[in-house]
Amino acid sequence: MTKFFLKCFLITTVLFLGILVGIQMASNNIVKMTGDERYSTATIIKPNEVASTEVVEEIEKLTSHDLEEKQEKLEQIETFNLFSQMGDKLSDALNKLFSNLLSKITNTVANVLT
Repeated sequence: MTKFFLKCFLITTVLFLGILVGIQMASNNIVKMTGDERYSTATIIKPNEVASTEVVEEIEKLTSHDLEEKQEKLEQIETFNLFSQMGDKLSDALNKLFSNLLSKITNTVANVLT
């Protein structure tokens, strides 16, 4: 059993490292083709940048405010979704159909057994 888990872990690790190497190679090739450094993986994460708590708090305030605004807009729109209502009606009809069918089957089986 331990050999199996060891093999699985080894295969997973090799595949994961292959993905990382592939991303790095693709990034390098894009930079070579375009000559634009903003596609480089080195510019994605800058080691010297450390997010201060003030910046994080400001971002959280902005996102929570934006989400509340969007939620209020969605509540005001009250859109009509035809497919949603058709799905609701279809599910209700199927629910009634199968519950009636199941109750008739159980009644018939109960009558046969008694």
